[in-house]
Amino acid sequence: MKKRGFTLIELLVVIAIIAILAAILFPVFAKAREKARMSSCQSNLKQIGVAIMQYNQDYDERFPSSRLNGNTTHWGYGIQPYLKSIQVFACPSNPGNGIEMNYAGTVPSGSRLRLSYACSHGGDDGTGSSYGGQGPMIDDVAAVALASVISPAQVILVGEAYSRYDPDYWNNNADMRLWGHNGMPNWLFCDGHVKAIKPGNTVTPINMWNITNNPAPTADLMTWLTTGQQNF
Repeated sequence: MKKRGFTLIELLVVIAIIAILAAILFPVFAKAREKARMSSCQSNLKQIGVAIMQYNQDYDERFPSSRLNGNTTHWGYGIQPYLKSIQVFACPSNPGNGIEMNYAGTVPSGSRLRLSYACSHGGDDGTGSSYGGQGPMIDDVAAVALASVISPAQVILVGEAYSRYDPDYWNNNADMRLWGHNGMPNWLFCDGHVKAIKPGNTVTPINMWNITNNPAPTADLMTWLTTGQQNF
């Protein structure tokens, strides 16, 4: 008997079905992969949080300043003795995770912290006027006491950042460029817990950017957060 092969129409139907299935499944796989990377980023921040808590205990219950040693050194080097590896400063999704941070002090090139996270500083004048009050990790002059934070579970300590070479968030759109996992950046809070929150929700109903949760000036903050966000 003569064997019958596939017709062109049948092949095209099979190819179309495969293409439809791929279009459905690939986004699902991409989201699952990003969810795993998000969990890895959260693990990084949790380790950073534990290191900061240990630093607090050794330094009279005060947070490290955003810039140490006369404003020349990134706060990450202050907590480095409490960490097993500086790789925790590299978020797996952040395109800057291979770029070295500024403010490295005397640390040689190749061994410096990577660009993925920034601390809550409070603005460029040390008073935090741009954020409604000072952040928990201000400049080199006056380290903030843990007891000064009114509600540690509602005050941001460290969060994700994109293209921010300095140690801290600043007060304009360019320097508040956040890095989001499907629109949800991870945040480390002053009590040590880590949570993914949409940027706008860190301002209202509670302003999480200063140690007293003072609500003003939320308009500027909301603009910087929503205008500068980068999503993966």
